[in-house]
Amino acid sequence: MKKYILIIAVLFAFISCEEENIVFDSENGQTLAKFSASSILVPTPTEGASITVDVFVSTKTDSERTISVEVDPSSTATTDQYTISGLTIPAGAFGSTVTITGNFDALPEEGRVNLVLNLVDVSGSNDIVIENSPLNLEFYRECPIAAGEWTINMTDSYGDGWQTDTTTGGSGLTITLNDGTVLEVGLCSPYGSAAGTFLGDGECTPNNGSEGTVTITIPEGTESAEWFFPGDQYGEIGFEIISPSGEVAGGYESADAGLLTIDYCK
Repeated sequence: MKKYILIIAVLFAFISCEEENIVFDSENGQTLAKFSASSILVPTPTEGASITVDVFVSTKTDSERTISVEVDPSSTATTDQYTISGLTIPAGAFGSTVTITGNFDALPEEGRVNLVLNLVDVSGSNDIVIENSPLNLEFYRECPIAAGEWTINMTDSYGDGWQTDTTTGGSGLTITLNDGTVLEVGLCSPYGSAAGTFLGDGECTPNNGSEGTVTITIPEGTESAEWFFPGDQYGEIGFEIISPSGEVAGGYESADAGLLTIDYCK
């Protein structure tokens, strides 16, 4: 009996050693390839804008390899609105950085276009498996922020003021400038329990429950402004943002919480 136990122990040790010695083959093994991102916004100023995304490949070769991508039929961008470069992996490398450039002049004056890229192949790769495809890019024109008085027209379809990130009041719409200044606006909430929130204090906009208007001043030299909406508890909130030129730069109904896209070309 001891002899059999000894033989089994030796076999187990042999198998365990064999398993531990298995290593990944970066030259002859199966190739995994993927984009480093799945969704990217590409705000494009007049001089154009470029973004980069890495294509990771799990194997390497002694010669250059070509990355093959195709434009998905769901794309709305036209070929004059973007260029793609960097689709070559250098010899001995595990990937490449692909550059996508937006063309301001070819983009629409308002709204966005999207480019959906599918990663199709990497030449010289064995038994390739593609992960995290496709890559979705959204292009839109980005203009300098107009200094002056911006108007926010706010509504509530139920007629009881705003309830954003709490059920009785909450935070307002915030505008954070690049110098750190934070501006906050919103229709005051009539509920007593809103006290202690922005929509329950004296800085919110008094209203009849259904609508109200406020203005903010964006100073000269402002390079960026983040507009953040805290959310809509009951799906009742609407607002539009009017630029100093009198154009609607953004209009929202029951928006999700998060950063807003403002059309500064207006």
